[in-house]
Amino acid sequence: MKPSLSLRPPWPVSFLLALSIIALAVPLLALLGMEAARLTSSERSRLFGEARSTAERTAGDLDQTLNSYIVILESLATTPALAEDDFATVYRQAAAALSSRGLYAFLRDKSGQQLLNTRVPYGSALPTSSGFDGTVITDNKPFVSDVVIGDVAKRPVMAVSVPVMRNKKLRYVLSLSLEPSLMKDLLDRQKIPDTWRATITDRKGVIIARSLEQDKFVGKPFSGAARIGGGDQTPEGTDLEGRAVKWGVAASRMADWNVYVSVPAESIDSAARQALLNYVLIVAAFTCVGIAGAVGVARVITRPLDLAEDAAKALGAGRAVEFTPTVVAEANAIGSALVEAAKLREQAEQQILLLMREVNHRSKNMLAVVQAIARQMPSDDPKQFVRQFSNRIVGLAASQDLLIESNWQGVRVSDLVRSQLALFRELIGTRIDISGPPVRLQPPAAQAIGMALHELATNASKYGALADENGKVHVSWRLQGSGEGREFVLDWVEKDGPAVKPPERRGFGYTIMVAMVEKSLDAMVQVDYAPTGLSWKVRAPARCTYEGPETAGGPADRKSP
Repeated sequence: MKPSLSLRPPWPVSFLLALSIIALAVPLLALLGMEAARLTSSERSRLFGEARSTAERTAGDLDQTLNSYIVILESLATTPALAEDDFATVYRQAAAALSSRGLYAFLRDKSGQQLLNTRVPYGSALPTSSGFDGTVITDNKPFVSDVVIGDVAKRPVMAVSVPVMRNKKLRYVLSLSLEPSLMKDLLDRQKIPDTWRATITDRKGVIIARSLEQDKFVGKPFSGAARIGGGDQTPEGTDLEGRAVKWGVAASRMADWNVYVSVPAESIDSAARQALLNYVLIVAAFTCVGIAGAVGVARVITRPLDLAEDAAKALGAGRAVEFTPTVVAEANAIGSALVEAAKLREQAEQQILLLMREVNHRSKNMLAVVQAIARQMPSDDPKQFVRQFSNRIVGLAASQDLLIESNWQGVRVSDLVRSQLALFRELIGTRIDISGPPVRLQPPAAQAIGMALHELATNASKYGALADENGKVHVSWRLQGSGEGREFVLDWVEKDGPAVKPPERRGFGYTIMVAMVEKSLDAMVQVDYAPTGLSWKVRAPARCTYEGPETAGGPADRKSP
């Protein structure tokens, strides 16, 4: 069952991933907004810069054109015909050189009287003209005039003039009459966008040429220039068509004319909006890709978690646990842990089942031992039966306690001996000597030897070395031999006690000390009733201990007593 979304934790991992994406996206969107604003401003600046560069490029072309006109005039000014005042020849040469270019030459003296003008046939009456001279007369330097109404052309024209010197004195002024259409052609060569406008004005702000509606505005004041803020890097104003525009302005070095390139404000804003829109679309596309990637990552993460959840539920239900490794290392670790837990659970269940069977088996064995004890006990005297039966059960219980404390993993011989001699613990170390290496007995061996030691201790306290104040008991054990012949040897030796007599009959005590030990340990038991003290020796295969070799076969070689 998938967790439902709530405002309170816990939350699903997909929701936490979404929060993480949002946490990353908020500052990113803020940066993107700043970048969008910068991009919009940058787009406006780009268009402003393009307008300025177009104006500067146009001004450069204008200067280059005017300079070529000055070169033509200076070439004509040095002709021999002009030096000889052969005006007819000068007229023919100028007309031949200039007519194909749409240029007209006229020559004046210092008073302004025109001496020739290629606009009209040679010899026609010519007027006195002014307004073209400027620095030509005062400084003897080439000069480009403003727009004037030509005395011969009878329409707005401009003139480029150069001085003609004789003996370092001004003799004539040679000029080219320029039609505004020439400047219009220059503007057309710039190939500016259709919505842009380019205008050339003279020093007084009179229009010389315009990229659109040339005939309508030539010779008229450039009213838009009056609304340009001075010194503004991106001046704003209104053009001759009444449109709100941004201006790019550049000045001609040759003529002190100005070139204006106007860009409609709406075009700039539209371009900025289009750039912003493109940017937003790109950002949106990348955002969608990011969201899709986040969803994919969420699925990559949630699927392993779902698998881990299913594995956990299977573990809780006791079913088989399966987990397929994924690309998420943490989920793999959880899944592997659940699979391992399932294996451990199965092993624990098997162990519990095994222990239950073992408890059942050992209970039956214990009952069999108790039953055997009961059968071998004399039944003539009920009180004696109860007392002896109880004593033997106590000895059996002591061995059983040691086995339980060791988790049925064997009993140390030293612990077993001390537990069966617990009633005489104050004599251990004085009259009772216990010695031997660390050896652990198998559970069946511990039960049998424990009951035998209890029987020996009981008999010693009644008839043997512990029946008076002088007798001593020495209990020792060892492992001897090697390989298949390795043996466990246990000795009980009494001395200095009352004189020992062999029993007249073999009762149940003898059965516990000899027959039960031999059968349980596959051992050989020797009992010697010497007058100086009883001795009891057990020799058993080392497999009855945990220190012996791993043998599962028959008994060790025995020697007859």
